[in-house]
Amino acid sequence: MSKTIVAIGALGGSGTRAVAKVFLEMGVFMGDKLNISKDNLLFTILFKNPIWYRTSSKEDKELRLRIFQKYMEGCELNLSESNELDKAISTNPTFKKRLNFNLKQTGYINEKTNIWGWKEPNTQIFVSEILNFFPQLKYIHILRHGIDMAFSNNNQQLNNWGWKYGIELSGNEDKNQIATKQLEYWVKSTKDVLAKIKVFNEKVLILNHSKFCTQPQQEIDRIIEFIGIPIKW
Repeated sequence: MSKTIVAIGALGGSGTRAVAKVFLEMGVFMGDKLNISKDNLLFTILFKNPIWYRTSSKEDKELRLRIFQKYMEGCELNLSESNELDKAISTNPTFKKRLNFNLKQTGYINEKTNIWGWKEPNTQIFVSEILNFFPQLKYIHILRHGIDMAFSNNNQQLNNWGWKYGIELSGNEDKNQIATKQLEYWVKSTKDVLAKIKVFNEKVLILNHSKFCTQPQQEIDRIIEFIGIPIKW
């Protein structure tokens, strides 16, 4: 049986943690190195790196996706893949904590669900590459109201990726100026993501944060139906 893969992305602070907890409660393997927000830190190390992103080729991104897949599926990395993972760990300017990964791990996938996945807001930056790389992947994109996001304290994506949308930060902005730029980033990045995922149709689920909060059972049922595999709680 082929595995189903689930990825959760959004602008940071959109409520991805709550959705990740749903999958964890269902017994889905979401990674063995998670922070308090349930981010998959291997994905963070490999991909949350704007310096690497600026010069990386299609092949560079696919190499790191292959490393990520092999690690998550319990497959041993070859020498070049291990070296690339080492490089990612040592050169990531956004993640300074040194983590050790068991490169000979096995048995993490829950065979009853046959699903693995991850949650990391920066997934949205690589959504096209990810959806093309994983034919069996289901992507959940969480949308929270732009005004909520404008005044969120989580502006890491703005700091790391604002340049992709022509948004520059001087470091001297006051609270209101940051909110304005955060809203601009939300608008531009959301339009970009929605345009990219439009062509994938059945592989994508847009989840409204407000509905998830006010109608959790209905939205969780949508998630389970979207994944397409019966899961016993």
